[in-house]
Amino acid sequence: MRLKIIVIVVCMVSVSVYGQTRSEWIKKADICFSQSDYNGAETFYKKAIQLSESNQDDVYILYANLGTAQRRNKKKKEALESYNMADKLSPNNVFILNSRASLKGQLKDYKGSLEDYAQSVGIDSLNEETLINRSHLFKVMGDTVAALNDLERILKFNPKSLPARNNYADVMMNRGKYAESMKVFDELLSDHPNEPILLNNKADVYLKLKEYDKAMEYVNKAIRIKDTYYTAYVTRGEIYMKLGELGKAKKDFQKAIKLGCDETKVFELLDKCN
Repeated sequence: MRLKIIVIVVCMVSVSVYGQTRSEWIKKADICFSQSDYNGAETFYKKAIQLSESNQDDVYILYANLGTAQRRNKKKKEALESYNMADKLSPNNVFILNSRASLKGQLKDYKGSLEDYAQSVGIDSLNEETLINRSHLFKVMGDTVAALNDLERILKFNPKSLPARNNYADVMMNRGKYAESMKVFDELLSDHPNEPILLNNKADVYLKLKEYDKAMEYVNKAIRIKDTYYTAYVTRGEIYMKLGELGKAKKDFQKAIKLGCDETKVFELLDKCN
């Protein structure tokens, strides 16, 4: 969902800065973003904004894209300011509200995050991304009942939703209902046998069941399919810790961080390996 706005290139001729037009800066920024060069994307979106008129319809898109680039650069406070500006220019925009809510959740502003999600749901009560993200926030907050309510709401209008079914099984696992969770993951893997997220989550169930050989089998398969999936390295690191192999666990946690994982949990696990 997030990249849908990023790929928009607005072809408008405007006053040039350093020989570049506004549309050229936007194009450069979009290319940088697609290549994961978030520093370049941030720089070029700012230049495009400098050339923008306050009444241009697409300026909010540039601020939203700038916020996402800053977020990827781990500049969360700056990203929040950019999302706030985007929201000011385009109030009641579900995409912006969801992006800002997710960022507020990472900043542990759970109240603010829930307010944005509530506003988003009020605008579009059947927006799957909103409900998925809010259910994840509820899970982080320890409210698994509310998390399941949002997921069940999705499954009523979209029973085959892969993310909703996956997250439902994940919440059930966190509630200790391993058999029910495993059943859902097996059903999903029968249709999506090479989906890294599902393989990792099944490994996580085996980890909870202390079946470490099977857990290692599934998490290694997830990594072979997508070696940039940092969550799998966190899971494998946890397995290594249970096996007493702290050196290997440390390397996996460091790998996850290098790939972009900035969750508090992984840093706490890394500290335990020292």
